Formats: sequence, structure tokens, C-alpha cells
Amino acid sequence: MNRKTSLSLLTAALLAGAGAEIAMAAPSAAGITGIIVKYHSVSQLQLTQARIANGGRAPSSRPADFASRTQRVQQLSGSPLQFHHQMGTGAYVYQSGKAMSVAEAQTLARKIQQDPAVEYAEPDFVMSPNYLPSSPLYAGKQWDMQASAGEPGAMNLPSAWDLSLGAGVTVAVLDTGYRPHADLKPNLLEPGYNFISDAKRARLPAVAQTNADGSPLLDSNGQPVQSARTNNGQDQGDYSDGSLCRAGNSSWHGTHVAGTIAAAAGDANGLTGVAPKAKLLPLRVLGQCGGASSDIADAMLWAVGATVPGAPINANVARVLSMSLGGAQPCSRTYRDAIQQVNARNGVVVVAAGNAMKNVRNTNPASCPGVITVASNGKSGGIASYSNYGAITTVTAPGGDLNSGDPGIYSTLNSGTTVPGADSYAAFQGTSMATPHVAGLVALMLSSNPSLNWKAVRNILIKTARPPAADCEGCSAGITDAAAAVRAAKAN
Repeated sequence: MNRKTSLSLLTAALLAGAGAEIAMAAPSAAGITGIIVKYHSVSQLQLTQARIANGGRAPSSRPADFASRTQRVQQLSGSPLQFHHQMGTGAYVYQSGKAMSVAEAQTLARKIQQDPAVEYAEPDFVMSPNYLPSSPLYAGKQWDMQASAGEPGAMNLPSAWDLSLGAGVTVAVLDTGYRPHADLKPNLLEPGYNFISDAKRARLPAVAQTNADGSPLLDSNGQPVQSARTNNGQDQGDYSDGSLCRAGNSSWHGTHVAGTIAAAAGDANGLTGVAPKAKLLPLRVLGQCGGASSDIADAMLWAVGATVPGAPINANVARVLSMSLGGAQPCSRTYRDAIQQVNARNGVVVVAAGNAMKNVRNTNPASCPGVITVASNGKSGGIASYSNYGAITTVTAPGGDLNSGDPGIYSTLNSGTTVPGADSYAAFQGTSMATPHVAGLVALMLSSNPSLNWKAVRNILIKTARPPAADCEGCSAGITDAAAAVRAAKAN
């Protein structure tokens, strides 16, 4: 069956009401409330220099010129935008105080872009997790981890584990946060960090921000700046009652992703992650109704040790960033800027291609230069019926495909429907599940050869990918082969 035919059948099934069996999409994101403005004169280098001058502490998230910048932004946009905080890229985030459509936010950004001092201005797009949850399965059915000789769509991990278990590598998981699941605890770098600045989205109390000297941080209107950012990366639940976005239960998405990367294994009831000796740095960027691009970009920079105004210095610098999230826009300047700086600090960014059954070229940040973009294959070895595809994708990895009858990807979860409950396990499907497979594999590769940069890692993944065992039109290099990739990394 070719890809066009399989997509037509899936569409017909969804229209016929079978969607609950095949796929359940993530809750739709809330409206845009912010504009990101990057000025030519502000850079990460200046922020780092300010940190050094400040005795090693991060500078205030309110720069000295915020009032005059805000006044200029208000004049150009004709909107009462208020300065909120400065990002790790050096960009300024302005808040509208109300939800805007993409068109409204883009109009404001174009007006602000007229200022010659502005390098770029764009909406603070809201990202959503790329997942498709399904029914729970029994422990031990991890077809995705097995040898490809017996499972055509599997990662071929047993031979890779003879060479590397990921020791010495930290993987930052930019997601909904984490629950302290027993299978994850040995590898968790707790408490992580919550980068969601909006209290309602974070389900955390807003805290008045202060300057380095302890004085209150005020916005351009003289009001105290409130933020929910804190050194607590635990998942508070991303359920929605329907007032801000589509109603839905908490997904515990970040906990599921983390289990695929580095569940510690070793006990009779536990799971095995791709890199069971790697460390997990949980960074909470997705909450109720998704997450703001400005928060996600800051988490990316912080993960690799860059300076983020208002945040403490990261003591657990990561080499790999796992990002099972995305939005339906072309690559934004904000993500281009952040990814370039992450790559410069020797970070490897692994991103989900998305689940919209379309070419990935208009998916953000999956279409950005400098990332490893992962599409999803099912148990049969063919591209999953929901997966995005195209030349920009790097490889496919196991993500499950209920439309083809496979059981999905089994991993760690939590039993709570809204707030946290007990440890549990469940099977999900989606490019969100494929992405942590590759992030874990990159940890195995870097553990074997720490000198590899992101380009070398990407080239090895492409060269060692194996041909798909089933229809895989548009899945780029082919299916990830963990054993071949780790062998090539050691030899590189």
C-alpha cells in the first residue's frame, strides 16, 4: 500500500468516528499573548559578560533600557504591550495581557520590525506536545528496543548496549516536566527547572521577581513583574477544563518521553530506556494548553550552560536536548537563534517531526537548521500513518502505529487524570515517542565518543540508517539502527 492510499484510509476512518481507537490529538493551544523582539545590539556574549561582572550570578531579567524600549514598541505597534522579561538569546519578551490570534500577533510584530534597531520581531508562538496516546499495555512488551532481525521496525539495541549504555551523558528533556517514577529516579537530576513563566499555564503560584540586590523588579508600567519560573521541574498536570483550550486530562507526556530515553532498568517490573546509564535533566516548558516559544528557547540555552536572565546557573550541562513538541509554522527566528547557540556550545538538538501527515518543511522547530528531525515508524518498519515526512527529516524511529495494528510505545507514566497519582505504565504513539529513541541513541553515541558535534552525529545517523522493511515514502535516510550508529561513533 502506498503512502497516499494509507493516508486516505486513515482519513476515512477518522471521519467515520474511529478516531478514538486510532489517535487522539493533543489539546489545542491557547492564543498568543506575547511578542519576541530581538535587538541588533543585544547578544548572549553581553549577557555572559554581565554574569561575570555580577560575580557569576545571572543578570536581572529586566535590562536597564527596558522602559525606553517599551515606549518605542508601544508607539510602533499602537498597542499597550508591556515588557515582561529578557531571554537568554538577548531578545525582549513583551506581553499584551490578552490572547491574540496568529494574524493579530503577526501584524504587531511587523509594525515593531519597522524600528531599525530591531533584528527581528515575531509572535511568541505556543508549542504543543507531539503525542497520540492510546491504551495501557502490560510491562515487557518493548518491541521497539529489540533486534531488527526479529522486529523490522525496532531500534536494534541489544548489540548497541554491548558497546555503550550512555554513561557520562546528560539528556535535557524539554517537555511537561517529570514525575519521580521509580524507573526514572536513579537517573533523574532533580529538581530540574520550570521555565513556564505564566502561572496559569504552569499551575504554579506567580512569584514577584527581584533584582540582584533584592529590590522588586518592575515592568515598564511600574508594576511588579510576576513569573512562575522556579527550580521545580515536576509535572503539575497539563489537564484543561476547556476554558483556555480543548478540554483534556493530564498527559504526563514528559514522564513517558523520559522513560524511553533513560529508564534505569534493573528490576523485574521496570522498563529499559535506550540509554539506561544516561542522566535526565527535566526542564518543564509545556503546561496547560502547551508552552510559549520564549520559555522553550530559554530552556534550550539554559540546558547547555548559557546565561538566562533571572535564572540560576545550570550545574548539570546537557549534551543532548530531546524536544517532542512543535507548532504549525515555518522555523522562527527565535528558534534559529537558540539552536545556533546550542550547537555552538556542542549541544545536539533532537526534535519531533510532528503528527499532521504532511511535509515537515512548515513545522517549527522541526524544520530549523541545526537539528536532528525524527519521523515515526511502526512495528512493521514502514512510516507511521500519522507522521510528518519529507527531505528535512533525518531518520525515522519507533513511534508506534495503531492504524497498522501494532501496540504502540510502552513507557513510564502516572495514573492521575488531572493531578499526580501513582506510578504507572502505558503505550502512546506519535513522533513524540520516536524522538526520545533517537535522543537516547545520541547519548549512547556521545558516551562512546564525546568529541562528536551535532553535524557528525547527524551524518552518522544518516549513513547507518537501514532501508525500511515496509512502505516508507518520505522518511528520508531510513530507520535508525542503534548498533550500527554506536559502532560508527566509536570508530569516528
